[in-house]
Amino acid sequence: MEKRERAILSGEIKTILKHVSRTLYLSVKILPEPVKSSMGMGYLLCRVMDTVTDSPAISAQEKLRLLALMRGLHKPGNAQAAAASAERLVAGAQTQGEKDLLQKFGKILDVYAKFPEGEIKIFSELLDAVAAGMEMDVNAFPGGAPAALKTPQDLERYCALIGGAPGVFWARLYREAIRRSTRATSNFPSERDAEMIGSALQMTNILKDLAADLRIGRCYIPQSDLDLSNLKPADLLDPANMPRLWETSTRWINWAVDRLDQSEAFLALIPKTELALRAAVIWPVYWAMDTLEEVAHSNLLDPADRPRIHRNRIYSTIASTPPLLLSNTAFARGYRFRRETLIVSINRLKF
Repeated sequence: MEKRERAILSGEIKTILKHVSRTLYLSVKILPEPVKSSMGMGYLLCRVMDTVTDSPAISAQEKLRLLALMRGLHKPGNAQAAAASAERLVAGAQTQGEKDLLQKFGKILDVYAKFPEGEIKIFSELLDAVAAGMEMDVNAFPGGAPAALKTPQDLERYCALIGGAPGVFWARLYREAIRRSTRATSNFPSERDAEMIGSALQMTNILKDLAADLRIGRCYIPQSDLDLSNLKPADLLDPANMPRLWETSTRWINWAVDRLDQSEAFLALIPKTELALRAAVIWPVYWAMDTLEEVAHSNLLDPADRPRIHRNRIYSTIASTPPLLLSNTAFARGYRFRRETLIVSINRLKF
């Protein structure tokens, strides 16, 4: 990719990013340029698609039209058409931050056009994969009564598209940053490891948002899994059915943990001189493990029992970061402690 050191994102666009990205903003904020601008832009582009796809007020046809434009954002005229489409859909956004995102999408795309051609290629690959995952959402979940994905393979593919592809994007940006600073030509963070970590982060989101998604007609737990407990998607609207879902939910928790295990190898290949790059891996991994611990203790079918880590836990993780930046062993120790605590919780807890 072409050399670029200065920031591209303006203060206004950074403010939009802050309002729609929750904890991810904390990780993006500390990154060096040009990784910061690229990560921020990648998130905003995907967040526009997510905002439109998640809105029950927007028709399936309009959703698919915008997704198609986003997949071809690099083609002449598509950026202007996507911006116009997003602006027409502002009323369907569910929060003020999302309304601002859609309303100012034209400005975001003006900034996107300033990125070097080499980066546009990796943005295009990211958008193509994430749009494909969101098309799965639109086609699998028509609205109304909850519908389920069919098989575990469908859910794994969905996680690979929505979470794994951003993980690969993340690894590629890191690779270029490490090349610029170290002049090394090998031992870069693995794209495969990054894909697995990203898929695990997406699974964590699916589990913690299970009750809310069911109420907009989405059941990501595959029907073949539900069949093992004689459940239908609509049965999951009743929190009293959590005991029947327990074995399935723990199996997907373990699936996520197996993939988060790759974080040790991924972090080890990031030079200890790249403190910000290392911190931006440590935080989401630790927060995902903490969230999965909350998932294990929650009734995932009860909207009032949504698993979430408290703000003070987020900031305590940040405060405890410095020793982890220079020691892969220290990171592994903290990760394995969380892993063992979670496994013990799963083995002890029964609904």
